[in-house]
Amino acid sequence: MSMIEVEVLRAACCIAGLDKEIHENELKLLRKLAFQVGVGEVSLNAMIRRAREDQNFYQEQFEYLHADPEQAMTTLFGLAVADGQLTLEERVILRHFAERLKLDEAQFEKLLAAAETYLDTRDDQEEKS
Repeated sequence: MSMIEVEVLRAACCIAGLDKEIHENELKLLRKLAFQVGVGEVSLNAMIRRAREDQNFYQEQFEYLHADPEQAMTTLFGLAVADGQLTLEERVILRHFAERLKLDEAQFEKLLAAAETYLDTRDDQEEKS
């Protein structure tokens, strides 16, 4: 278990908990990420609880290691859209994380566009069903 992976998981919990509820799709992704990182269910639940209840938790996540900012942001964007939307609050938090990780603005915009395309495609598929 690397520290950067745990930090990405903690940041993912922040993104998921931003709206004070964890949707089923978000929870599935969090569990998958936790399993990959080697974090148990109890620890994951503590992270989720803290993300939903403690605004200071968000500030702590800006203490990131900068090993792979693009991968970290890709993970965070994936989690942000897991509930079928990308709220303004989520966008703001994602931008803050990207700035702290020193992710290039063009790369952030590319990830944002990919997330929006994913949501549009998902909406179109749901309308056809």
